[in-house]
Amino acid sequence: MKDLTRKEMEDLLLEHEIAELEYDLDRTMATLVSNPHFELPTLGLAIDGWEGVKAMYSHFLMKGGRERNMQAVARIIAEARNTLMREAWVSYDNLEGKRVTGVYMVVVEFDPELKKIVGERMYADTIYTDLLKELFGENIGSLPGSSPISDSTPIIDVHDAFEAAAARGIAINNPHVKPAL
Repeated sequence: MKDLTRKEMEDLLLEHEIAELEYDLDRTMATLVSNPHFELPTLGLAIDGWEGVKAMYSHFLMKGGRERNMQAVARIIAEARNTLMREAWVSYDNLEGKRVTGVYMVVVEFDPELKKIVGERMYADTIYTDLLKELFGENIGSLPGSSPISDSTPIIDVHDAFEAAAARGIAINNPHVKPAL
């Protein structure tokens, strides 16, 4: 399987954003795989599947884009295999009619064979998180396919730095972790 180039990923992301900016829900969804996975850690929520992600985008595009005039300036800050990470300043009209700016960071994963977005993990500051809470309302946890993000996160018993340090012959003195013999 051939990995996507950065340009290919950026092109796919631009296609996705054009659909969002034109408030075209069906075209936005057409840029996603058939079973997308989205995570909103600042809301403690994961959303899996077509129906749930479509409902999420319906709130986001119509209430956020159309009603709140969301506009952003973004930049790619990192790339990995079939993944882009970017941050953005996003301005919108708050409920009082004042223009405010928040920031988010998103990790976008792509399927190289389908040339579609698999999902996103979006982290946000308090200003942007407030907007998400307003857009989704109290019922966000009842979207189809939604679950607490803690249901799908691993429990970490040993920090991965212990293995990295040991590979370099360095010991980490930590009372919570017993050194391997």
